[in-house]
Amino acid sequence: MERRCVLSTLLAMGLASGGGAALAQQRQPLIVVLIHGKESSLRGRLAGLPEGLRELGYVEGRNYRMEVRWSDNRVERLPMLARELVAKRPDVAVGFPVISAQALQRESKTLPIVIASGAGAQRLGLISSFARPGGNVTGLENQLDELAAKQLEFLKEIAPDAKRVMTLSSGLGAAEPDVREGSRTAAKALGVALIEALADSPAKLAQASQICEREKCEALVVLLDPNVSSFRLEIVGMAASLRIPAVYPTLEFTDDGGLVAYSTDVRRQFRRAATYVDRILRGAKPADLPVERPTTFELVINLKTARALGIRIPQSVLVRADRLIE
Repeated sequence: MERRCVLSTLLAMGLASGGGAALAQQRQPLIVVLIHGKESSLRGRLAGLPEGLRELGYVEGRNYRMEVRWSDNRVERLPMLARELVAKRPDVAVGFPVISAQALQRESKTLPIVIASGAGAQRLGLISSFARPGGNVTGLENQLDELAAKQLEFLKEIAPDAKRVMTLSSGLGAAEPDVREGSRTAAKALGVALIEALADSPAKLAQASQICEREKCEALVVLLDPNVSSFRLEIVGMAASLRIPAVYPTLEFTDDGGLVAYSTDVRRQFRRAATYVDRILRGAKPADLPVERPTTFELVINLKTARALGIRIPQSVLVRADRLIE
């Protein structure tokens, strides 16, 4: 009997008789996680995975094992780290973002892989469609083009006079073309001129800042890009030094002093990814598990930053905020 079939039988017996904890006396499944980014910046997101597993009856060290590797924001490290994890013969792998899942799939076309959060899986050929992925990859996919449009809409409500807006991303994201197209379409509809800047490391932000000053940009939109999340503080600092309003793509930016964030909760997506892991460990095939797209987004406003910038947030925006940081 194949290894996964044996594992599925054990899970079915164990979980049916008292949840994940009943597997304590059986072989502990190994879950491996590959994250592109810095642990210091993204560990809060990863915490959602064991949280979700606990809700399903899994306790690390008791009925499953988990090993995590971080790229430290160096794309070139992903193949080596993926090879190292696959060599451990895990039962399921979790990747964040899509390029991490891609690195894992290049090492194995049979290992079940769950995308915890990301975009571009279909563009990269990891899945055939959202409804029927068809291969060994499934998980959660973000709606980046729509998110970029909403970011610009919120920016125009907060800074209605802003006509020249700089967008910032790394240029390395799997869904970069979709994100850019979404922002360009929205900008045209809103009568905004975009100044597109790239920065794949903190060192490149000085150049982006110079572009903003030279082009007389009046506001900033940071596009959803996993490569820039690891230097959030530096990006928030750049916006503060330029003294311009900025809208960010993940909630952590506002916790770090950013003005406004509009995003799905990535930690919650990691928690949701646990349900995919559970179903796969029970015997489901990634090919048959539809890829989910988030339907809930949060608006967070840092009023402390608004006061520092002398920006008055309209009441029409404040009443829609899910959280206000005083």
